[in-house]
Amino acid sequence: MIRNRTILSEQQKGEGLTTGFDYLRLGLSVAVLVWHSILLTAGPAAYSGLWSSPFRFIPAAILPMFFALSGFLVTGSLMRTTIPQFLTLRAIRLVPALAVEVTLSALILGVAFTTLPLREYFTSPEFFRYLGNILGLVHFTLPGVFAENLVPRVVNSQLWTIPFELECYAVIVFVSLALGWGRRQLFVTLLVVFSVAVSVGALFSHSVSPPGPPQGRVLVLAFLAGVGVHLYRGKIPYTHALGAAAMLMSFIFLEIPDGQYLAAFPIAYQTVWLGLLRPPRIPFGDWSYGVYLFHFPIEQTIAHLFPGLGHWWAMALAASLPTAACAGLSWTLIELPILRRKARILSAADRACVVVRDWGRAGRHRRPYPATGAARTAPHRG
Repeated sequence: MIRNRTILSEQQKGEGLTTGFDYLRLGLSVAVLVWHSILLTAGPAAYSGLWSSPFRFIPAAILPMFFALSGFLVTGSLMRTTIPQFLTLRAIRLVPALAVEVTLSALILGVAFTTLPLREYFTSPEFFRYLGNILGLVHFTLPGVFAENLVPRVVNSQLWTIPFELECYAVIVFVSLALGWGRRQLFVTLLVVFSVAVSVGALFSHSVSPPGPPQGRVLVLAFLAGVGVHLYRGKIPYTHALGAAAMLMSFIFLEIPDGQYLAAFPIAYQTVWLGLLRPPRIPFGDWSYGVYLFHFPIEQTIAHLFPGLGHWWAMALAASLPTAACAGLSWTLIELPILRRKARILSAADRACVVVRDWGRAGRHRRPYPATGAARTAPHRG
């Protein structure tokens, strides 16, 4: 029985419960909050130095694990739905809370802390560029806001991952259309070849892992590695020994120069391994997205109001309560109500697709009329 224990059998044993993934999402979100508290109290120079330290693998694993988790879970969503339904589900999960956070930052936080006259603030092109964050057009600053902070002017640093998350969804949709799920071996083979090729190429050209956060393409690859784990979940063994080995391998790859792309595969396994553990259900819902969205502007506000707060742990503690409050309100008032209307939203999306399809078919069969003269109108049938 132990010999045949796979990721799929572990999923089936859990009867669809995702409590391990819920804890993992929340834990990774809190880890991002803590890591950014170091940046906002120590400053960019000290922060960059930490990326070159022997413990680089700890922060370097956070975002790839986020993306690997997403890749594993959303693959199941795409396989159970149509592409329009999948894209609709992704949109209703990500956009509403993001739109609220960006709007609140622009209209409340920005108004409270800008050094510009409000007329100049609201008419600045920078203000309107910031609102583009809602559409994935990332812009970190608001006019005249946080100019004196240790990390000046940045309001929403964490949003840099959004374009890469959208890229992940585009890639997985393309893969499902171009290859289909039946050609999983080709997909994983291409993924491995690409990872090795870019890593080897970096040895002879430039580093893909300079001091700093993992690059965006590393996150995309971690997402696709999570997709690969889902596709082979019926064959990949699930054991604690493999989980520990994957964790060790990911740490090693994240420490080796130019090894980040190769770390995607052990990171994907360790993420799924941890996610399939079944702790008790979190009683207050999924606050992870709210923590991720709201923590940075809250920390910047604290840094602005208390510039002498020089310890990362003090910043993390000070930001934890207001971040939790915002995350809880986001889940209760925005995210959960929309998710409860998921069936109706998908039904409306399906109807819209039918209308567009029928309109397209009618357009293809519509008889064209000459472009000039009186014949632009329909011919007389009397």
